[in-house]
Amino acid sequence: MKYSRFETLIMTGGALTVLANIMLMRPTQATVEEVVAQMLLLVVLGGAVHWGRKGGIIATIAVSGVYLVLRIPLILQTDGFSADIAQLLAVRVLTYGIIGILGGELCGRLKYLFARLEDSCNVDAESGLYNQRFLVRVLDSWIGQHQRYGVTFSLILLDPPADLFGDLKPAHRKTRVRALADMLRNDIRLVDEAGRLQDGRFVLVLPHTPAEGAAVVGDRLRDRLSTWQPLAGAAGTLTVTCLSTAVDIEALCTLKNMLSEGIGVCD
Repeated sequence: MKYSRFETLIMTGGALTVLANIMLMRPTQATVEEVVAQMLLLVVLGGAVHWGRKGGIIATIAVSGVYLVLRIPLILQTDGFSADIAQLLAVRVLTYGIIGILGGELCGRLKYLFARLEDSCNVDAESGLYNQRFLVRVLDSWIGQHQRYGVTFSLILLDPPADLFGDLKPAHRKTRVRALADMLRNDIRLVDEAGRLQDGRFVLVLPHTPAEGAAVVGDRLRDRLSTWQPLAGAAGTLTVTCLSTAVDIEALCTLKNMLSEGIGVCD
């Protein structure tokens, strides 16, 4: 099953659950504030399922703020925070947090699991990210959309120093590769694609992202990885290259063609 279908199923199930909860509310519970609170669950769920942990965190903070604003009249009526109001707010915020943060983290991992279940040739065995074969298909799709409809996207190429993995035993090498892959995956949106090439470089494809946005992501990743102990202790440096359709479409096409020549039947 494709992740997009899973996303649709989760959102449909969430909508039906919220509707059922609203319909089953007792008359004393069915206030405007609590009905809205139930509907806000869908906003958090959507952020988690579509954008992953980051989207879930942002949605959790946003809807928690909205709910607190909705409850200001109740707080004023009771002259401040009573134990019951504090419990009510805590339960709502905790529920949003569980769905948004934990749900987003889970969805971020399920995306790659679905890719593996759909076709074992889609996923790099060491990193757990998409492999070169799948990235070629992703690039071909986005380049085609750019050429036909002017859709913008960017790509970030991360080249770790050669000694970061080279001298390690296979098990230790896989652990370090997976650790770096997890750091990259956790620092991007769920709609972004993260993969690893056969030569050891990592690739991030950022849909609907201009050059300026890609540069911000690249700088953030460079700063974050500079404090990662294995990379800080390596002799070489991490090279981060950003390409965007606005100025680098020819380079993106060349990269896609080069990568397509290097894949076998099932890498």
